[in-house]
Amino acid sequence: MRVLVTGGSGLIGSNVAAAAAQQSWDVLACFHRRPVELDGAETARLQMADRKACVALASEWEPDVIVHAAGESSLSRFERDPYVGQLEFVGAEHMLAAARNVRARFLLVSCDQVYGGRMPAGWRSREGDLPAPVNAHGRSKLACEEAAMRSNVAWLIARPGEVYGVNAAAPERACLALQLVARLRRHALLPAPEGGLRSPTYAWDFAERLCELIAQGCEGVYNLAGPEALGRQAWARLLARKFDCRSELVREGTLQAFLRACGERESVALPANAGLCGEKATAAIGTPALAPERGLALTRAALTATRLPVGCDAR
Repeated sequence: MRVLVTGGSGLIGSNVAAAAAQQSWDVLACFHRRPVELDGAETARLQMADRKACVALASEWEPDVIVHAAGESSLSRFERDPYVGQLEFVGAEHMLAAARNVRARFLLVSCDQVYGGRMPAGWRSREGDLPAPVNAHGRSKLACEEAAMRSNVAWLIARPGEVYGVNAAAPERACLALQLVARLRRHALLPAPEGGLRSPTYAWDFAERLCELIAQGCEGVYNLAGPEALGRQAWARLLARKFDCRSELVREGTLQAFLRACGERESVALPANAGLCGEKATAAIGTPALAPERGLALTRAALTATRLPVGCDAR
C-alpha cells in the first residue's frame, strides 16, 4: 500500500503518516512551510494551491490512497479572511485531481463543525444527520466534502471531534488541549461554559482507526471521534485533573471567553452540540474508540518520553 498524506506537519497528518508507516506501508508525508521528519516515511514539500504540482507529485509517487489532512485550524481566521476558506477548497480540489489522475482513493479529514448541533441535550450526531454548519470553518469543510462526493474517485470522509495528542513530527508543537494545560500551569483562570458538547478525539487513535478503514477499503462518511461527549467545562476539568493542575482554576464562563482563552481573536458561532456518535466506525473495524481518560494518559506519557514539559510551545 502506498499512501500520500497532506498536512504532514500537523497534529492529524503527522499521526496518520506515522500510523500508516507502522503498517509497513510506503508513506509520503507532505508539508507546506514546516519541514518534517517521520520514521518510516518519506517527506516532500507541496504547495496545494498549485494544481500542476499536486498532480505531478501524485504521478511521480503513484499512491494507492491520498489522505488529505492539511488545513487551517483557527476558527477565527476563517471568519475574518474569506481567502482561507477558498484556499481550503482549492487544496481539496487539487488533491482530488491528483487522486483522479492516478486512480487513487481519496480520504478527506473533515471535522465536527459541519453539524449544526441543534438537537436535544445529550444527543450525538450520526453520519446520516444533515450538515448545517454555523461558522465559516464548518462551511469550508462541508464544501470540501461535497467536492469529494461529486468527484468520480472512490472517497471516504472522516469527521473527528476535538483532536488532542502529540504531533508525531514535532512534539514541541502543542495542540489546543495542551495549550489550555499550559495556561492552567501558569495559574491563569480558564473560563468555560458547561454546555457545548464535543467528542475529544485522541490523534493516534484516530490515525490507527483511519488506517483500519483504509485497509478494509471502506467508503462513505464516518464519524471517527472519541466515545464520550463532554461539555467544555467538563473537558477543561479533566485536563486539569490528568495533568495535576488546580481544578478550581476552571470557572464558569461564556463561550466567547473560552474561545479567547483558546487563542481565538474573533467572535465565532459554534454548534450548540457537536458531540459525535461513532458507532458506524466501531461496527466496521470492530474496536471502540479510546476514551479521553486513556487518551490523556497516553498523551502525558508521550510528552514524558520526549522529555518535553507540557507547556512547551503553544505556537
